[in-house]
Amino acid sequence: MVAIAIAIDFFAVGFAFQTYPVIQLYLEEELNLSRFVTTLTIPIFMICSAVFFPIVGRLLDKYSVKKIIVWGGFIYSISLMSLYFTINYFTFILIYGLPIALGATLMGNLATSKLVSSWFEKQAGRALGFAAVGVSFAGFIFPNLTQYFLMDFLMLEWREVYLVFGLFLSVIITPLMFLLIVDRPEDIGQKVDGGLEINKSEYIEISGIDWQIKDLLKNRNFWILTAVFSLQFSSMMAVLAHLTFYAAERGWADQAAFIFGMYAIPAMASKVIFGWLVENKLDPRMAVTISLALQAIGLVLITITQSSSQLALVIALFGFGGGAGLPMSNILFKNTFTTKSFGTSRGLSQPFIFLFQAIGTPGVALLFQYYGNYDNAFLMLTMMVVLAILIIWFMKKPQEDLVSSS
Repeated sequence: MVAIAIAIDFFAVGFAFQTYPVIQLYLEEELNLSRFVTTLTIPIFMICSAVFFPIVGRLLDKYSVKKIIVWGGFIYSISLMSLYFTINYFTFILIYGLPIALGATLMGNLATSKLVSSWFEKQAGRALGFAAVGVSFAGFIFPNLTQYFLMDFLMLEWREVYLVFGLFLSVIITPLMFLLIVDRPEDIGQKVDGGLEINKSEYIEISGIDWQIKDLLKNRNFWILTAVFSLQFSSMMAVLAHLTFYAAERGWADQAAFIFGMYAIPAMASKVIFGWLVENKLDPRMAVTISLALQAIGLVLITITQSSSQLALVIALFGFGGGAGLPMSNILFKNTFTTKSFGTSRGLSQPFIFLFQAIGTPGVALLFQYYGNYDNAFLMLTMMVVLAILIIWFMKKPQEDLVSSS
């Protein structure tokens, strides 16, 4: 199930998000778009996804994860193929913002994290860390695959790239998901953690609580986690959305896809490492602080790089810090609000996170247009990450939160 989650995340994120930084260079030129409009695609996608997330999260807690993922794959594949017929930016963004956003939400990391959470308890840190590797691996493969193989070698134009992705998802990936996904270990006579003995004293008394939305909205930890990961993910996405443009501005357009992909491998490693650290009782607030600090250092160093190779190394450091954000958010929401309510709590937080993320990318574009460079934009992103470091230390551990609310 972990391997399946890795594969699903790889394709779900790769098709819509990790490919776009390459596609946007051609989209901007062909459709004569401004930098601001070109970089609006992913924020609009995320705003629309934010509407779907609470609904999908609740569905995942109530119904078959397998069925939801398979339906997501079907909608996603049809939507990608539809991009082949777009004639202007309006039709492009209409498809990207609605059916693609719905398909990717149904099939994406929220669903795969719920799947993995159903199979692991004591080993959930490592399991969720490994499962999120697919997201970062897509960041390494898809930009290079799109640029150097599909577009440069096979000479496909961007519409044809999306058509190929849609056909692949429809014919191969979606049927495999239907055949291979198993919702819970008991469905096939297995046990959580593979039957590993669990020391019950290690778990808090609220492990089985079914959190309601009104209670989550009143919970201090819910808002702290939402704020922290809103700031981290907004900074991360804004850098990745503008990285190919930044490389081109510095005269390194030919290396842009490679530079973009350099964040991915360290991000893969950090997901597993930080998942293991939290599982082995490192204070999650400290783990989040370390990842945020590394991300902030990378942001500071981006603007002082003097060559494409230096920028690639800095992006690798940035990726190692920021890459831990996704599994850390899943682990903290799972540990704080239990496996039973993981979909509901994580799904409810995502609209706030996505809406904040949607501000970061166009905000950077506006600062670039005003100042003519990215220096002040990256300074703003650094300050956001530092603020997140301060906020995380206001979080109470689940046991403390239970005592204070009882």
